[in-house]
Amino acid sequence: MYKDLGYVTLKTRERVEAGVVFGPDAEWAERLEKLLSHKGDLWNWQNRQALRSSLGIDVQFYLLHRQGIPLANILTSELAGVGHLGHVWTEPEDRQKGASTGLMDIQMRDFRSRGGKALFLGTGFDSVPYHIYKRFGFSGVEPESGCMEWYATSKERFESSYFARAETKIQSPQWTHWPSSAALFLGDFPCVVRCAPLRLIGRQSTEGLFLPLLRDAERRQATGEKPRALVLCNTHTTAVVGLVAWGWHPLWEDICLVDVYCHPSYWDSAGELLSSLPLPDAEGYVAYSDTNCRQKTAVLLNHGFRQTATLKGRVPNTRAKTFFLEVALLER
Repeated sequence: MYKDLGYVTLKTRERVEAGVVFGPDAEWAERLEKLLSHKGDLWNWQNRQALRSSLGIDVQFYLLHRQGIPLANILTSELAGVGHLGHVWTEPEDRQKGASTGLMDIQMRDFRSRGGKALFLGTGFDSVPYHIYKRFGFSGVEPESGCMEWYATSKERFESSYFARAETKIQSPQWTHWPSSAALFLGDFPCVVRCAPLRLIGRQSTEGLFLPLLRDAERRQATGEKPRALVLCNTHTTAVVGLVAWGWHPLWEDICLVDVYCHPSYWDSAGELLSSLPLPDAEGYVAYSDTNCRQKTAVLLNHGFRQTATLKGRVPNTRAKTFFLEVALLER
């Protein structure tokens, strides 16, 4: 479905049409896929899914166009008013004309009018786009990070509500977890090693890192294979509050790499989450945990792992790298 959002006047004084396409939309699919085809295979797959299938989430392609030919785009993917902002793109011949800034203004006003609660994005730290986003109220999640966050109220009010204790359910990865995982993995919570099999180390966006997980889950469901990850969800707010996953070790192909991570209020569910994940037959199983993440270490020890080494100064505490943390190697 397409919704008209008026016009944007570019710096050249040209007026171009503004609108938003709600996925799925077969009429706009080919044009938007062509506009964003530079993104590469994984992102092209994501856009095809959003434009041609019903994913159970709210996907909006905000665009500027000339009589139906798009020249600029911003995508938001949301669940219950929380999610990612990405795919910010202007055709090369239309850059430096204020297209992205004008479209960003329309998108943010529309997001607020729809009752949007929080948006998260990733860009280059201290880049031109970084400062554009700052003008619209986004702020870096930590020093020298290009990951940014925006809240309709405040971070504290949002997190206290979004992560409030409620009933949970364990699910195989699905599209609803894509936008609803952003707040957890970009949050200022303990544990730097958050999901080693997905290379989620530190406060990172799941906008790109969750896509291989979703594509793999889709394939496994089609072939009847067991999942390689499980997600713990808050049934009231839809927030992702925990994740467990396995993958083959990048150096030793017969060794299975396992990880589990939860919001601080939900570590008491981590044991059940880990027990629910079927692990493959392997020569051995390894896990990593920064040594000050006692909850994760305790869960792993309770599931038969034992600490065999401590890796000194292995991961930075933040993107600014003010100091480095020790990481425990656990094996089973």
